[in-house]
Amino acid sequence: MYHEKSFITKRVLVSMKYSMLWMGTCIILAILMAGCTQPSPPPVTPVPTTGPIVTPMPTMSPLKDPELLGTWYIAAMTGPGGSSPVQIISVQMSAIFSDVGGLSGFAGCNNFNSQYILTGEVLPNGKGITVGPVISTLMYCAETSDLETRYLGILEKATSYSVSGNQLTLTDPLGSVLVFQRTSPGPTAVPRGL
Repeated sequence: MYHEKSFITKRVLVSMKYSMLWMGTCIILAILMAGCTQPSPPPVTPVPTTGPIVTPMPTMSPLKDPELLGTWYIAAMTGPGGSSPVQIISVQMSAIFSDVGGLSGFAGCNNFNSQYILTGEVLPNGKGITVGPVISTLMYCAETSDLETRYLGILEKATSYSVSGNQLTLTDPLGSVLVFQRTSPGPTAVPRGL
């Protein structure tokens, strides 16, 4: 009977040994498998939109007019509707149009810079243009200050232009006009009938 108990005890001990070995193997495998997996990414939370979705428009290259490019010198200036023509004396006022939309020049006392855009519109006084804002240096010249202010004001408000030969005409919405020519008009320029 002792022998039988001993046999059962041995069998239980062996069985427990294999069970412990089996359990230990499973735990080791579980730990190894946990180390081989990647953590799952955090959930993606959608960002709420507050307005309509805007689809970008295809960009177009700016319009260009080779006839407009280059240096122009003022030859005449008038007020609204051609009123009060200005006699320009000893002033070489200019406007220089670049092919990248830049506009610069001399306004009688100060240099100025601006941008211009050709709109592509066909208007009663020529082709559409927008100018501005005009930025200039800030010197004061008693003899030309009023003339310069008027010149820059018409230039910045110009909505149309036309080129005819060596003459450029810029017109604002009130009908004020700046007339330029390719060559400097000399020391004295008196506007001719427009």
